[in-house]
Amino acid sequence: MNVRVADNITAARIDAYLETAPAHLKPIMLAVRDRGCAWVTVPQKVGRFDLPKGRPLITVIGDDLHVAMGPAGFHRKSIRRVIAASRFVSIVAGEPMTIAYATPALGAAGLGLNGTIIETRPEFEMHWVDLVQREAPNAQLIIVSVKERGH
Repeated sequence: MNVRVADNITAARIDAYLETAPAHLKPIMLAVRDRGCAWVTVPQKVGRFDLPKGRPLITVIGDDLHVAMGPAGFHRKSIRRVIAASRFVSIVAGEPMTIAYATPALGAAGLGLNGTIIETRPEFEMHWVDLVQREAPNAQLIIVSVKERGH
């Protein structure tokens, strides 16, 4: 599996997908369509990868497939580079809340600053928080957690 870069999708294709897309992904698609942002999806175990240059970037790190692996499931230097280059980061370890996707997308679209969304599972939430705080200590961080049972 490779890193998928969505930086030249036609507006018509995005418009068609927007009709059925989950609400949390719509802000990313709108940033790509309306503001020319690049959208990169990074799956687990992809190996080394480079980031597109020349336009604001929205990166989705997919650590929530059948098995979550945390940061160890990704090429160390590449994932550190993505996070260090981001000024808006969301860690989604629970239900996908639109604000967690919209904030990095709007940072890229409105301010020209890279944003990253890390989709993970609860057992790796703090591993990702530690990495983000180490690599991008000044980034705005949104954390979507699972509510504890009985609360």
